[in-house]
Amino acid sequence: MMKRILAVCGLGLVTVLTAQAVNAQDVATLVLRDGQRPSGQLLDLSAGGYTLRVNDRDVTFPANEVAAVEFSGGAPTPEVRARIDAGESLIVLRTGQIIGGRLVDIGGTHPLRITVDTPNGQRDFTSNDVAQIYLDAPTLATAPAVASMPAGAIVLQGNQPWTNSGISVRKGERIAFSATGDIMIAANASSGIGGSPAVTSPTIRYPVFNSPVGALIARIGNGVPLAIGANPQPITMPATGQLFLGINDDHFEDNSGTYTVTLTRLGR
Repeated sequence: MMKRILAVCGLGLVTVLTAQAVNAQDVATLVLRDGQRPSGQLLDLSAGGYTLRVNDRDVTFPANEVAAVEFSGGAPTPEVRARIDAGESLIVLRTGQIIGGRLVDIGGTHPLRITVDTPNGQRDFTSNDVAQIYLDAPTLATAPAVASMPAGAIVLQGNQPWTNSGISVRKGERIAFSATGDIMIAANASSGIGGSPAVTSPTIRYPVFNSPVGALIARIGNGVPLAIGANPQPITMPATGQLFLGINDDHFEDNSGTYTVTLTRLGR
């Protein structure tokens, strides 16, 4: 009985520590100059730009593409709007206090340290203190609206050549594809999202000829299909239009299984 009690207590402690680890993250939204709003765990600001952890991948956005950083949502007040439209860089605290100054650095661990050059000298805040950081934000007033991603993931049926993702993309924007699953591409052959090179026939004209059979692919409208596979890097969209997801195969009647795909917009 004592061993069981200790085991239960130990499990409870692990659960609490795990919950604390999950909560000990600085989730932020970057407002990009083209109107995109990627969200994730903000890790750092370095010479390379702002690094977000999005879907378990670290993605860096160049600093010159970022107009604002939001730790807490909400539209700017009329005073904040007037000042950023006049070209000021501002820090808005969670208390509502507005501080004029230029962001110098973001670093450390939770809570993040936020260093700002103010007219009265350099000051440090934490991500617990800060609601929004407006960097050079007149572009916020004219940023184009962007259709939101569909809630949840998109399921591709193995016996369907193409599935409408439900979103429109713009030429030049980057999309990250995160996918899992397994499909049977023949009675005795299966494939993951990267495809199955072992059963790829060089004589068959697949939609993407240089990708293995069964690989995840995409197209925009009726455009030329793109290789996606298990590529973890964002892919630049070659055109504007409706995004379709598909499976690199020439015969679907004997296919079964599914792929589950999550899309993340990452701006230009």
